[in-house]
Amino acid sequence: MSVILPQRTDAPFIAVVLVLTAGVFVLDLAIPLGIAVPMLYAIPLLLTSKEMPRRFTLGLAVVASCLTVLGFLLSSRGPELWPAVANRSLSLVTIWVTTFLVILNKRSVQGQQDQETQRRLLLEQLPALLWVADTNLTITFVQGRILSTLGLTPEGIVGTTVPEYFPLEPKSVPFTTHLRALQGDPGSYVAIFKERTLRAYVEPMRTPNGVITGCIGIALDITEQKRLEEQREQLIEELRNALTDIKTLRGLLPICAWCKKIRDDRGYWTQIEQYIRAHSDAEFTHGICPECRQKLNQGLSSSA
Repeated sequence: MSVILPQRTDAPFIAVVLVLTAGVFVLDLAIPLGIAVPMLYAIPLLLTSKEMPRRFTLGLAVVASCLTVLGFLLSSRGPELWPAVANRSLSLVTIWVTTFLVILNKRSVQGQQDQETQRRLLLEQLPALLWVADTNLTITFVQGRILSTLGLTPEGIVGTTVPEYFPLEPKSVPFTTHLRALQGDPGSYVAIFKERTLRAYVEPMRTPNGVITGCIGIALDITEQKRLEEQREQLIEELRNALTDIKTLRGLLPICAWCKKIRDDRGYWTQIEQYIRAHSDAEFTHGICPECRQKLNQGLSSSA
């Protein structure tokens, strides 16, 4: 992705460049032809290396070349023509070599500006929070898309200290994690800030020689992940409670072949209804089947 930065068109600066170019031309006409005055056109060309776009530098090089040839034609020719031609040729080479070097420098500067812009955009759109703190835990740099989620700005954070956002208590994990990072021990923690759950990682920041100059941290917003985990834990707990409430009967049940009582684990004989009710969620409603009703009626008739 190429980022096109606006070029500054400063009218006073353009006027200075044009005045210098005109001054070189006047000086070229005033000095004898054998001196390579047109080489001085390299000065206004060099001035355009940072301030003006490439097309302006190319246009100025064309103008300087034309003025070099025009100065040769308008100047009075001395007895020695070839030294003058050689000086003019050398001046033209100087003009275009300078132009080439200026354009290369412009491309290099433009490339650095593009990389810097891309780096800045990358940090601003990073789906995290990145910060750097010095040995006093003063925040010197902060970027990341989470800033807008938290309602913060880099300008409002840079210059503040880490303890301003977390308690100074010895049990404060965020604060102690930063202190350990300054001692060379990286760490991580989970903190709630402005109703958002952040998982942060803090590392010591070292120079190429290994000297710790501060700490660097990155935090991810895990609010949604935390909410899903809590919902999952709640669902697991509900399922666990449901399984606890479910009662099942399994295995071999010792039952009396005559009275149909069941012997429990303690060796007591209980009615089958009582046993099943104690070991399941079943409830009994009593009635009498037709066969038993007939036997009951026969028994009542016999007794009468």
